[in-house]
Amino acid sequence: MALGQRTVIVTALLLSLALAFTSHAQAQASGQLPTRGIFFPGVKLAGVGLGLTPAKVTAILGKNYNICTPATSTLCREPVWLFQYTRGEPLGVAVKFHNGKTVAIFTLGAIAGWKTNAGLKMGDPVSTIYSVYPAAAIYTKCIGFEALSMRTAKVTTSFYTASGVVYGFALTAATEKVCQ
Repeated sequence: MALGQRTVIVTALLLSLALAFTSHAQAQASGQLPTRGIFFPGVKLAGVGLGLTPAKVTAILGKNYNICTPATSTLCREPVWLFQYTRGEPLGVAVKFHNGKTVAIFTLGAIAGWKTNAGLKMGDPVSTIYSVYPAAAIYTKCIGFEALSMRTAKVTTSFYTASGVVYGFALTAATEKVCQ
């Protein structure tokens, strides 16, 4: 391969990487659900952490959401905002509020391309959770899935699993149930 061809290929790769990082940053800056969400266990999911107000959540994820309330579903005892992608399966992120503050943030379905800051990806085998997060030793059986969690005094980080693979991520206040 000639030097000129290598330069073109390297330049194209660098531009692709720059575009990927820029699109994620732009999505977060403009209040949109990211296409490649990152979960920072114990801290935030898709840019949303615990204790945020609804205004702060819409600044991060936008205003394209549906609200699940006790009046609309027996599954929602308190308001839960459902941020879903507009194309394909109903995948996205849910944000639960109590007294005007976020108390739970969790994924809706297994979103391809989403991962933790340490590299655990949706679809990885459950054994990878133990390798990357050895403290995730609290097992909870939920309806239709399981959760492997780790806790601090105020925050529970959970990795949802189904059929032997990572299915979702959740960040909940210590007062909230792991199964969301």
